[in-house]
Amino acid sequence: MAFFVGATEVVPVPPGNDSTRGGELMSDGDGAAFWGYMGAASGDPAAVDTGQWRYRSIFTHGYLAAGYKGSNPWRSVNKTWHNTDTTLYCGEQLASTQAYTNGVWSDHHAYVMTGGGFSGTSSAISSYSLANGSIRMFTSDGFSSSGVSYGYVGNDPKNEGLGYGTAGYGNHVGGMRMHVNRYDFPAANDIKGQSGWINGGGSADTSRMHFPTEVMYSGWNSGTDGYGCGGHGENRGYFAWTSTYRYVTWANSTWSGTGSWGGYSKDRHCKIQSTKWGHHYIGTGNNVTAGKARFSDATGSTVANFNKVRSYGEDNSEDGQDHGYIMGHFDGQQNNHTIKQTHSSDTETTMGAGCMPKGHYGQSSGACSTGAASILGGIG
Repeated sequence: MAFFVGATEVVPVPPGNDSTRGGELMSDGDGAAFWGYMGAASGDPAAVDTGQWRYRSIFTHGYLAAGYKGSNPWRSVNKTWHNTDTTLYCGEQLASTQAYTNGVWSDHHAYVMTGGGFSGTSSAISSYSLANGSIRMFTSDGFSSSGVSYGYVGNDPKNEGLGYGTAGYGNHVGGMRMHVNRYDFPAANDIKGQSGWINGGGSADTSRMHFPTEVMYSGWNSGTDGYGCGGHGENRGYFAWTSTYRYVTWANSTWSGTGSWGGYSKDRHCKIQSTKWGHHYIGTGNNVTAGKARFSDATGSTVANFNKVRSYGEDNSEDGQDHGYIMGHFDGQQNNHTIKQTHSSDTETTMGAGCMPKGHYGQSSGACSTGAASILGGIG
């Protein structure tokens, strides 16, 4: 039934329920309204997950850092607003350059391996803010957490087992440095547990960042030290090396064999894109191939196979709330070609220049991170 005030039709406020709790009243641009949230793909209530995991935070924007073109490594940072598909150049923010890199990220900060240039290894970490993409600190030295329990929260760390190295805390030096040099390694985030796992790339031991204290711990041997890619979900972290597949169960910090996860005939160059939708995506072939799979976060088993919008590899995979992005990749040359991956339909869409990374004429094999304005205060 339509309602009118004089000759003007009045659109009633749509009813709410548990799935729209905390939502905002939004216009659909065509005279109607719906309950939604910042960064939502649509106002369709059927797309709303009442579980707390997907809406623990609402991903609104993301970053691409580092990468390379030809033999030129970068230290740039780009920021993408997901609700408008707009990417802005944040400048040369990282402490030093790095190609074939990766990193981890918390609710507030990103941590990227830098210092190896085009093809060198490194243990150094550059950290930037997820609020605005600006550099906040980097490691030129680190301290050893050997023998100290993960998540140490004591009051006298120097005299209770944490060794601070030669530089102490001067010049923004903290405990973020990895315990070994790495290159082209897989990484994954335990988002609810607030830790980041870095493995492979030269060592089978894990460098594990405790986000609340920004201390990097070591241990948790995976049994594999090769190059690879990683992804993460609510309860597991997935790691794919050249021909080996393993996962970590976040609840007990334990590595497990492949189970139903993996088995793709691929090298390390086609990456994983993580989602909060109960599934993730992975390229199933070698570098510059078209095959892609959707696999279950709960079991690791393949749910569907489909083709990318074009053949590519060395992709910069940026997580999002309802869609993610490939922020440049390699298709025979490093480029800024950007693709949106819609999580509800497995659809890849080629994006225009406004969404592409800026500042350089191509980049691949960089490190991406994602932020939530509700946590970061909506700034940046």
